[in-house]
Amino acid sequence: MLHRLPKATARRGRIVCSLLQTPVGRVALALVLALVGGGQAFGKIGFRQLTSTHPVAIQRGKTAELKVRTNFTLDGAYQVMLDRPGVTMKCLETEPIKAPRQGRGSKGTPFRFETTADADVTPGVFEFRIATEQAVSSVGQLLVTDFPVVVETSDENGRPESAQVVELPAAVCGICEKFEDVDCYKFRGSAGQPITIDIYAQRVTDRIHSMVVKGPRIYLMDPILTLIGPNGQVVAQNDNFRGGDALVACELPADGEYALEVRDARFAGDLRYSYCVEISEQPRVFGFHPMAVQQGATSSLEVIGHGLGGLTKSDITAGDAAGWRQRQVETPRGRSNFAPLKISPHKQLVESANNDVREQAQKIDLPVGLNGRMEKPQDIDFFRFTAKKGVHYRFQVEARRFGSPIDAVVELYDVNGRVIAEADDFPKHHTKDSRLDWTAPGDGPFTFSIRDLHDEGGRRYTYHISVEEALPDFDLFGEYYYAMLSPGVRMIWFARIDRLNGFEGPVEIEVEGLPAGVDQTPVTIPTGMNHCAVILNAKPDAPIGAALVRIRGRATTPNRHGEMIDIVRDGYVTCEQQSSGGGQSRWPIQTQVVGVTKPLDLIDVTASPAKITLKRGETAEIEVTIERAAEFKDAVTLDMEFKYFANVLGAQLPPGVKMSSKSKARLTGDNLTGKIVLEATDKATLVEDLPIAVLARVSITFSITTNYASTPILLTVSQ
Repeated sequence: MLHRLPKATARRGRIVCSLLQTPVGRVALALVLALVGGGQAFGKIGFRQLTSTHPVAIQRGKTAELKVRTNFTLDGAYQVMLDRPGVTMKCLETEPIKAPRQGRGSKGTPFRFETTADADVTPGVFEFRIATEQAVSSVGQLLVTDFPVVVETSDENGRPESAQVVELPAAVCGICEKFEDVDCYKFRGSAGQPITIDIYAQRVTDRIHSMVVKGPRIYLMDPILTLIGPNGQVVAQNDNFRGGDALVACELPADGEYALEVRDARFAGDLRYSYCVEISEQPRVFGFHPMAVQQGATSSLEVIGHGLGGLTKSDITAGDAAGWRQRQVETPRGRSNFAPLKISPHKQLVESANNDVREQAQKIDLPVGLNGRMEKPQDIDFFRFTAKKGVHYRFQVEARRFGSPIDAVVELYDVNGRVIAEADDFPKHHTKDSRLDWTAPGDGPFTFSIRDLHDEGGRRYTYHISVEEALPDFDLFGEYYYAMLSPGVRMIWFARIDRLNGFEGPVEIEVEGLPAGVDQTPVTIPTGMNHCAVILNAKPDAPIGAALVRIRGRATTPNRHGEMIDIVRDGYVTCEQQSSGGGQSRWPIQTQVVGVTKPLDLIDVTASPAKITLKRGETAEIEVTIERAAEFKDAVTLDMEFKYFANVLGAQLPPGVKMSSKSKARLTGDNLTGKIVLEATDKATLVEDLPIAVLARVSITFSITTNYASTPILLTVSQ
């Protein structure tokens, strides 16, 4: 049964979440919530901003209670959605709990959740979203571990002498809760015993909306691990191993009691610095070399790890399903942890031993998957292939995302050794793994190289790079983090595409998996455009409910041989993260969520006419009427773009069409009707029946607005 919120609570901090699907919304969300907690009139609805989870881990096959902290109440939480099967969460609170915002950097209010991890679920970090009757949440994170979970006690444990005793193996969940906080844990060990100590800190907090601890540079926890032996001497220490997370792998030098010290490398601390340290003898695989095997093939792979009992190679048979998979290996000391391995449809090659100068580049035939390693600092690998004039090629590195520390740089050379193309990071995908799309300027041999940006190397510096002819293609991006709609209300997302390898055709944009009672206005990005509005509509009788959805683009186009091919691309999803001074950054996530909620600030936004034909060089008018909730009195601004100052973050109009300054776009008080004037240049892109909507924007602070969508309008631009 759904729990009703008290009236005062339901009105607290009203921000409609379609805004939060956009950079402005999520950039300045902290300021908005600060207003809510500051005693202002409660006339706007706030999304549920999750700030931490503790304990942040659960052992597979177990049920445990954990606390999720949030800004704004999670009263009425009826569903928790996770990015993949194997874990369930249920809210245990039966009475309303106030969750006031206390300014930027608020630690949030805890809510209890019963959490169960299936016995056969693959360990790793899960992403979850919570749905309440009034709102959906930002992203929370949870680690599923192989080991029994031990929670840090409230006793002082800041020194080795007062360290908390743990039995191995253990997944110790604690919080580095204040500046200069140090947590110590002790366990007994014996001489020669292989131990791996792996901390999950950044990996279980990097998708939290607000992790500003002390600007301008202190955000996520930067953990450092120090292992102290029975004689009081440091046995091992590590700062960064997987990104900012530390890992210690060693053999214990003597029998006796060992102390593990956990702290932030800068001695920073915050209640949001929740972590889990796995301490075990389990054979630990860091990765495989090669990193990929061909579908259906059996390959002997080098196993890179610690405590493997002398195991150096493992024969692994690939399945038929392509993609990255988690694999375990059997060692003389037992079964290892899970480590990533790619299953590829392409032939796989391993770099030759003498390809570290361009003149000795290893010859390859395409398509191919190349597996190599920066064996030592300043190592570089060269490969030679034959290209055809006008053909598109793609060089795709996969390494950093799957555990390798390499920051790969790809450089392409002509026959004279001149660099003609290069790729370092791939910022569109928010990864250090590079991708290069290139069109051959002529027939003949070309050479490319791969190296580490910082000239580092070692056994773990492995990479996989696929090289193949690239078909017409597109990447799909946009502002579609999440949406909340009350019955009868519309919200808007924005999609854009990057056209690749000569692709010019139309792309149908669809949202799959919408909750009951919600549909999407069908939309196709036409030739000549690279963006569109994605209008979500909740029917008047839509029931309260939520679902994880997926935005996807579909197209059909000829390849270079004239054969028709289908292109299907999922949208890259990112969340907004608050940075110091009200700025924002982006981080890749897995989930998009749409929720149907109780009534919001605007009851309806209508626009007429429903169809417009706009001739080049002329103007057209749209009349807009809003209907307010009784308690909502703020100004509403009408617009056709989503902007943050001069930056256009979401576009929908064809190139050459814009909103005229003659529009009547600000509605205050009892004024419920406005006017949008569209004007087209004499070179405006021609479109037919393109769905657009007027944005009704509610200003929350100077830098944040809520975007509702009007009834859809079909726009035609003609000669």
